[in-house]
Amino acid sequence: MVTDKQLIEGYRTGRREMLELLVERYKDDLYRFCRHLTLNALEAEDLFQEVWVRVIRKLDRYDPERSIKAWLFQVTLNMYRDSYRKWKKLYERLTGEASCRVPLLELRDGAPLTEEQILRNERYARLEEGLRKLPKRYLGPLVLYYYEEFSYEEIGKMLDIPIGTVKSRLNQGKKLLQKAVEPWREEYR
Repeated sequence: MVTDKQLIEGYRTGRREMLELLVERYKDDLYRFCRHLTLNALEAEDLFQEVWVRVIRKLDRYDPERSIKAWLFQVTLNMYRDSYRKWKKLYERLTGEASCRVPLLELRDGAPLTEEQILRNERYARLEEGLRKLPKRYLGPLVLYYYEEFSYEEIGKMLDIPIGTVKSRLNQGKKLLQKAVEPWREEYR
């Protein structure tokens, strides 16, 4: 199996197919991360594409001693923060409202949904709503730790914060999320 390092070196030397292999290797993980950050399928697709454009432009600066997945996630997180800040400011100026997120439930195909699927979609929508209410400083660590399974150290490097701060934000974010979803827990017991 070709290593990430070999794929990057191959692309740097002009072999375009190596980039395609790299994208194929990480596309599912990266898209899932984009989806968790944006909580919106359309925004996730936009972010996903923008990240790959940025990665291609900056690939010559990538340190091959570092995990490519961690680097991709850091680029994604930085781009999300930048775009979110810009969009939030513009939205607030135009509307006077503080929030610009709208829940988006996706149906995979035209088949009727089972009761279990409907309940799962409802729980997911409630979880998204709880995540949307979290201050952004807690969302990144929660997604990176619980969904993407990065270590405290890796999260600290990505977010450029000490490990103690990572632990604190995870703990506080978890408490805030539990408090946000508590009213709905009884419905699903």
